[in-house]
Amino acid sequence: MQRVKRMKAAELVLDFALYARQRVDDYHINEMVESLRAGSILPPVVADEASKRVVDGFHRIRAVQRLYKEKAEIDVRLKKYASESEIYEDAMKLNSTHGRNLTSYDKAHCILKGRELGMSDGHIADALHITTDRITNLIKERWTAEGDVLKETVSHLAGKTITKEQRDFISRAGGMNQLFYINQVVALLETDSINWEREQIKTTLEKLLELLKKALKAKV
Repeated sequence: MQRVKRMKAAELVLDFALYARQRVDDYHINEMVESLRAGSILPPVVADEASKRVVDGFHRIRAVQRLYKEKAEIDVRLKKYASESEIYEDAMKLNSTHGRNLTSYDKAHCILKGRELGMSDGHIADALHITTDRITNLIKERWTAEGDVLKETVSHLAGKTITKEQRDFISRAGGMNQLFYINQVVALLETDSINWEREQIKTTLEKLLELLKKALKAKV
């Protein structure tokens, strides 16, 4: 039987190898903090009884830590798991049924991780509440030829062999589509909102100008 226990947040382990999402959303954490201040009670997080690794509830843990600092405590539902794949399967199930929706990148990452743990596509599909056909499409849309998972920023590279430089960039890319970032720079220039007093900004814009000249000459 699963048991719920009040624990210090510091006792729990946030193992991002088990995390079904691209990142922890700071805005969502702040929303939870405001709810806690208003008297809301958060549902228990789920953790592996043996290792105390959090299976579901990363945002809740971060919220109570942000509000209560080292005194942070939270209710934890401790579960026994037979294997790493069972833990990850539960993490996918729980994160795909509540909280913020999993993005296409999140799901593609889950497919990769699930396969690495020996899970069948059927089990992965059930855990993510999608069809096996959707798994096939996500692989086409979000994986490189080598099996790297692509964020929206570089999803056009799906199915292609990428360079080391591209792989390094993908790991730190923000995740929005490319037009979002380009339009941000255009808007900053059009509205004269650039902080021209920062020397690093001017230097970077000069670099951008040179790169654009070179790229447009080669590609257009």
